[in-house]
Amino acid sequence: MKKHRVVVTGMGIISSIGNNKEENLRNMKEGNTGVKKLQKFSTDNFISHLGAEIKQYNSQVCLKDKDFLSYDRCAQYAVVSIKEALEESNILDHISHQEVGLSLGTCNGGVNSLEEQGKIESLDKEKMKNYPFFNQSDNVAKYFSLGGPVNTINTACAASGNAIGFGFEMVQKGYAKAMIAGGSDSMSSSVYAGFNALRALNPVPCSPYNNVYGLSLGEGAAFVVLETLESALDRNAKIYAEICGYGLSSDAYHETAPHPEGLGIQKAIEYAINQASIQKEQIEYINTHGTGTKANDKAELKGLEQVFGSETLKQIPLSSSKAYFGHNLGAAAAIEYVTTLLAIQENLLPATINFEQPREGCEHVNIITNNMVDRKINYFLCNNSAFGGHNASIVSRRWNKDSLKSVNVKKDTKENNVYIVGKGNSNVLLDEKQGSLLEHLIQKENSKQEINFNLKKYDNSLYERRMNTLSQHSIAAADTAIKDVDRESNLNREEIGLIYGTSRGSLQSTEKYFKSILQKGPEFASSIYFPDMVLNSVAGKVSKKLGLQGFSSSISTGGNDGLFSTIYGYEVIKDSVYSHCLVGAGDELSNLSYEINQSIGLDKSKYPVSEGSSFLMLSNRLNIDKNYAQISGVGLTFGSDINSLNNALNMALNKAKTKISEIDFIFYNSNGLVDDLNTYKTLFEQIDKENNILKYCFNSKGYLESTSSLNHLYLAAEVLGQDFTDIDLINKFFNEDITTYEKGLVVSTSINGNNSVVVVNKIN
Repeated sequence: MKKHRVVVTGMGIISSIGNNKEENLRNMKEGNTGVKKLQKFSTDNFISHLGAEIKQYNSQVCLKDKDFLSYDRCAQYAVVSIKEALEESNILDHISHQEVGLSLGTCNGGVNSLEEQGKIESLDKEKMKNYPFFNQSDNVAKYFSLGGPVNTINTACAASGNAIGFGFEMVQKGYAKAMIAGGSDSMSSSVYAGFNALRALNPVPCSPYNNVYGLSLGEGAAFVVLETLESALDRNAKIYAEICGYGLSSDAYHETAPHPEGLGIQKAIEYAINQASIQKEQIEYINTHGTGTKANDKAELKGLEQVFGSETLKQIPLSSSKAYFGHNLGAAAAIEYVTTLLAIQENLLPATINFEQPREGCEHVNIITNNMVDRKINYFLCNNSAFGGHNASIVSRRWNKDSLKSVNVKKDTKENNVYIVGKGNSNVLLDEKQGSLLEHLIQKENSKQEINFNLKKYDNSLYERRMNTLSQHSIAAADTAIKDVDRESNLNREEIGLIYGTSRGSLQSTEKYFKSILQKGPEFASSIYFPDMVLNSVAGKVSKKLGLQGFSSSISTGGNDGLFSTIYGYEVIKDSVYSHCLVGAGDELSNLSYEINQSIGLDKSKYPVSEGSSFLMLSNRLNIDKNYAQISGVGLTFGSDINSLNNALNMALNKAKTKISEIDFIFYNSNGLVDDLNTYKTLFEQIDKENNILKYCFNSKGYLESTSSLNHLYLAAEVLGQDFTDIDLINKFFNEDITTYEKGLVVSTSINGNNSVVVVNKIN
């Protein structure tokens, strides 16, 4: 398989020390911090009064655009920084918008649109349109008329590092000719109150690794333009750096604390270095996550020591940039990556400012303190970690005239086959026989929306007090999928990957957290429910309960979350990152989810909205006992028009080397809205004029925003694997002999035009 080399050809940033690249670099050189007394909201009853706010930001001056002005502040910051990156790169003058995608990482995107209302019921529909997490990316993609893959990464404070890695993946594998990748987060009173409740804030400007503990929250956005090396050279673009590899992992340890030995960050770094095809001794600078908290800083350094050895690590200069900008949460990795690139263009390395003396456990490393140092480097590493235990690491090389001939690149490798070898669904577990999902749906008598599932009854050892419904469903479904594969418990769970899709996370926990603020005041914000405000908390709980430490991500697409996660996992398995990867999704009903449905129009769906979770196990190895199907091709696009959906379908067919005439069935995931149903009708009229292909949508028994897309692949795998107790029942349902089926298509759309297609084959 040909893999493209991926380079950075444009950058944009807005932060507390500058509204563009030049201002940020100048203030870094001068050792200035953006951490000042907060102006956006009162901090009178908090342990700190400081934050790193963007200065002199006026959205109407920045961009006089009606749509832009209606966006949540998170999306606004993203647009501003992306405009700077695109103007520098000039990529859209050379590549069609339809071949450019977006990967946006954020920790709390959309939360301003909720907290500004001061209540969590009878909410303003226009404001709430901008609250759903996925709308941050979707609004930005629409603003720039992008048609490539669009994804919102929600892995908390590692999100934008994960987003840059995902963008790298999409360009490297040919899903897009260019990707805009980075992150954005805005200052939030409710988030600030949460960190105050955790006693994590610093009463003075933070200085990671310093003798005063605590972090300073910040806000901002930064993005890079990624494209193939061939494209950049052909158009004589300025090249900042080549991204050589990235790694993701899960600590599987704690909701808010890192693994004390830094094992998660160690795994992420090791995979990034391995993918980059370099020796660890070639790393010449490390921009660390370094939040300033006692647990994080010490654990990260221990993880680095595990990778490099204590003696080698002493020779590598490292720093944390958070003393300049504060902790920018989901935007942190991108801001730190962009400013590192800016600094090394001038042979400078960022410093950790406000530094006095190293704290215990941080004395034996080469920390750059207070002043940037002159140093010409080639390879550098950027690390980030997050609530929920997610870690991201990126290896890059500064571009120079010798980079083209001297970089060490792996030869193109043969692709692995990818199989579906395990499955689990929480709703099926309620059945006495616990058979297939298709049999469950066929025999389901009503369309009850709320599912009374209890993880305690499934396995009390997996349950925790106050665990939200979404986590209960997801843990059970994931555990069932593992057991479906691993009857003898021979799998090494520490090497299993996990990619999870959720549009909204646990809104039950969000409601409880906001009620603690509204009823008692922000100084009494709940430290119990605050960690579950981040959407990746569910993936973190699944990893912790099931001991999964492999390649790990959590994403939002607003309707394709499960199928999109599968496509990401498919690429991981093809590359032999790990031999097994769980892909899943989950949905949960609540009063707040009903408010969101009203704001975005899902209350008008012909299908009842429901809850639950599904997981599939992907592997590049056939299982000894049971295998369901093979994934042979996938496609991703963004756009609500029929052409965009057709492009995704053709991409999948081409990658599978399959013609539409070879397809036996199409399972399509529709949200049940009139426009979406009409789009499918038009698609089917175009690709199957003779109506020879069976087509079916299974959402009449319940539409699950995140999970239904995966359910349709789940059902396709059951059909091809013939995993039924009563095959006559299935044949009667379809009025066809499904035992003859060899190939199927799974097609899914979202409310904003996110399109995913998977070609799935019978294993012969």
